[in-house]
Amino acid sequence: MNQSSVPQQDNGPRLLPCQYCGEAYGPEDVARHTEPVRCGPCITCVDKPACFSCRLMYCVCDVHRYRG
Repeated sequence: MNQSSVPQQDNGPRLLPCQYCGEAYGPEDVARHTEPVRCGPCITCVDKPACFSCRLMYCVCDVHRYRG
C-alpha cells in the first residue's frame, strides 16, 4: 500500500467555462468566447462574443439570433 493521499494533477490542457454560454473551451477557441462581435442593431447582444445566444425573440443579428 504505497499510495499517496495527495491527488495527482492532470497535466492536460485546462478547459475554461465560458461566462456567456457555459461551454468549456480551450486555447484554440478563445476568440469565439472572448472577442466581441459587431453584430447589428440588437441592444441585448451588443459587444458579446460569437458564442453568445441572444434570448430576445426579435433579435435580428445573424450571429447571435436565438435559435430555440
